[in-house]
Amino acid sequence: MENCKSAATPMEVNLKLKKLEENESPTCHPYRELVGCLTYLMLSTRPDISSAVNILSRFQGGASDLHWTHLKRVLRYLQGTRNYSLTYQQTDAVSPLAGFADADWGSDMNDRRSTSGCLFQVFGNTVSWTTRKQTSVSLSSTEAEYISSSQAACEAIWLRNLLSEFNVVLESPTVIFEDNQSCIYIATEPRDQKRMKHLDIRYNYIRECIQNGSISIEFVPTQKQLADVFTKALPANIFNKHRVALGLKGGVEIQTQH
Repeated sequence: MENCKSAATPMEVNLKLKKLEENESPTCHPYRELVGCLTYLMLSTRPDISSAVNILSRFQGGASDLHWTHLKRVLRYLQGTRNYSLTYQQTDAVSPLAGFADADWGSDMNDRRSTSGCLFQVFGNTVSWTTRKQTSVSLSSTEAEYISSSQAACEAIWLRNLLSEFNVVLESPTVIFEDNQSCIYIATEPRDQKRMKHLDIRYNYIRECIQNGSISIEFVPTQKQLADVFTKALPANIFNKHRVALGLKGGVEIQTQH
């Protein structure tokens, strides 16, 4: 893959992969090894491949040649952005810590579980990101978003404690930006919601954080939802815009090659 053609994005838009069928033969290529290498890269300096690596890592127990082809696409994307890296610089960000939380409802074709994604920036610089499949099936997009926001709240509290150890003063609540109005209403409404009473109690953690003033949740349009890049594949123009907002710089914009 050293001289492979580059790809504009690490994963195709609307890609729906299924598990290996009983009559299919598993790939003979080093699928797990490549997933491991890409995971190390993603955790270190390349949040832009987080969604692709998370989704493709779900097939390590039985990957086909089709899965292998899509995994190689990540390498093709990295080929065109091999000189990209996270950059940290002084910004005019008012809040020391801000986060974004999003979810892709029922995106896994095998068990219909949703994918959560969150991102946190310190003074406008990306320091924490995650993509994970939710542990239970969400009955609505609102429920999926609520679970994602609760998971983001846990990360926010940890980062607030870490920043306090560095003597960073956090006078105001940490804002988590969310693009689902129903989710925001449920999180900020102190009364119990009958349609959400089946949720595990740990997902109501964000309510407690909002009530004690450590977290606040605000609406952001989907077009400005940076965590969207951590939940699914996006078209190249939107993906590139979010990549810049993440702080990944250093390369020249590439065009899709067929």
